[in-house]
Amino acid sequence: MPEPFSADELVQRVAEMRGRPIHLESIPGIASEMPCGFWISLDDMDVIAVEDATSPMHRDHIVLHEISHMLLGHAAGKDLHTRLPLRVDPDLVARMLGRTSYETAIEREAETLAGLIASRAAQRTAAARSAPPALQRMNSVLSCS
Repeated sequence: MPEPFSADELVQRVAEMRGRPIHLESIPGIASEMPCGFWISLDDMDVIAVEDATSPMHRDHIVLHEISHMLLGHAAGKDLHTRLPLRVDPDLVARMLGRTSYETAIEREAETLAGLIASRAAQRTAAARSAPPALQRMNSVLSCS
């Protein structure tokens, strides 16, 4: 996990791990007809789309949820391609996964992992803030490698 934690930095690290870029797209109005976010796996990249009209904290959680699908090795389905708000040829979409509920095991797994990542990041941030200044400096120096 990035230190200090950043959802965007985690996205970059997962992209490096997967060996393919992950693009974050902010799209207005998707929450009214679709989930607040979704993951599209194209042949050469992944796209995480997030509702534009949401708070930064909710945006990060949506991103963590979609990243969790990738980390857990979930295969994205193709059921949302007909409502795709992006200008992407549906034939190019290899996999697409959107959250519409937590009724399926994979959605519960992704939500659980996203929550664990967020909790761990919050604990690390709180611990770093409560550490004595000398220890904070030492941690900063040692974590830059």
